[in-house]
Amino acid sequence: MTRTPSQIHGGTPWVVVVIAGVLMAGGCSTAKAPSQPSLSVATAASAAASPSVEPSPTPARPRVSKKALNYFFKIALGAEYGGDRIVVKWTKPVVTVRTDGTVSSASQKCLRKVISDFNALTATTDLKLTRDSAADVTIHFAPVARFPSLSPKYVPGNDGFFYAWFNGEHRISSATVLVRTTGISDTLRCDHIRKALTRSTGLMRESNQYPDSIFYGRHSTTTRYSKLDEQIISLLYSDAIGAGYDQVQVTSAVQVLP
Repeated sequence: MTRTPSQIHGGTPWVVVVIAGVLMAGGCSTAKAPSQPSLSVATAASAAASPSVEPSPTPARPRVSKKALNYFFKIALGAEYGGDRIVVKWTKPVVTVRTDGTVSSASQKCLRKVISDFNALTATTDLKLTRDSAADVTIHFAPVARFPSLSPKYVPGNDGFFYAWFNGEHRISSATVLVRTTGISDTLRCDHIRKALTRSTGLMRESNQYPDSIFYGRHSTTTRYSKLDEQIISLLYSDAIGAGYDQVQVTSAVQVLP
C-alpha cells in the first residue's frame, strides 16, 4: 500500500498523521467503479424518447480573501511530508463518528462542541456521532501504552494520532484517531480532539504563520477555530471544491477578493 506520512508538530505532545493512498497489493484491492453496460436497442430508444434532463447548475464560486486562499493552499493540499499537492476530502453528506474507550464527561462535551462547530461551517458534509461499530471515524480514548495495539501505525512518543484512508479519486473512506486519556489536562485533551478530528477531514498540513490557528505548527493549545480556520474549512466543504482538485482548479473555482 502506498502511504504518505505527515507529522504535525505541536510542541509536546505531537499529533501524527498517516495518510494512506490507493489500496494496492498485499491483500487489498483497489475499489473501482462498475463498468457501464452498453444500452440495448430498446433501452436506447426509450432513453431517446424520454424528456431531456436539465444539467446540474454550476456551483456558485465562493468569495474568499487572498489570505484565506493562500492558507488553504498551505493546509489543504497534500500531506506534511510528500504526497500530491491536491485536495483530499470526505464526499459523503454524513460522516459518522464513534468513540471507543473511557471518555470523560469533559471529553464528551468537547467532542460534541467540535462536531457542532465543524458542521456549522460546512455545506456538503456533516459529522455525526453514532454508536455503530461500522462508523466512518473511530476515536479511541486510551492511555498511550495502548496506542500500539489500537493502531499498528502509531509512532511512539505521541499523545495524539490519526490516519485516514482515501481511494483513487482522493475521497476519504475511513479514519482512526487516538487521544491520550491519562496524564494530561482536559484542556490539552480537547485541543487534541479538535485538531486530530478536523485534520482527518482533509486539512492535513501545518503552518507556522498564525499562532491562533489549530493548524499552527508549533506548540499551542486552543479550544476553538480561528477566523481563518473557519474560512478554509468552509471552502474545503463547499460545493465548489472537489476531491482531487489541484491549486489551479481551486483557484478557478473561487472568486478572490482584492
